[in-house]
Amino acid sequence: MRKQLFVLFNFNKGIFTHILLNVLDLAEKGYEAGVIFESEACKFVKEFEGKKFKKFEQVKEKKLIYAVCEVCAKSMNALDSARRQGLPINGELSGHPPLRSWIKLDYDVMLI
Repeated sequence: MRKQLFVLFNFNKGIFTHILLNVLDLAEKGYEAGVIFESEACKFVKEFEGKKFKKFEQVKEKKLIYAVCEVCAKSMNALDSARRQGLPINGELSGHPPLRSWIKLDYDVMLI
């Protein structure tokens, strides 16, 4: 079965919502799917902390957030929020999550 990784860079609520919908749908259908928050997308981590956004909560509960970029979250003032939410923070590649980790596991990577 195919594996899908979405790497979200943009701070666009429409794109964000559609990524969450697709990650949840793929996971519910038996695919391995997840999302990495990079660049401005790290703002979503802070924006939805403690708020009732059902899809975001479901993605967190199902552990479909594979990484939050350490250096980007810090620059977007979202690093503490990511820590409080128990999200996986990754900075192995000069402060960023290395995509090779998922490519080695045969994930198809989609940069958005």
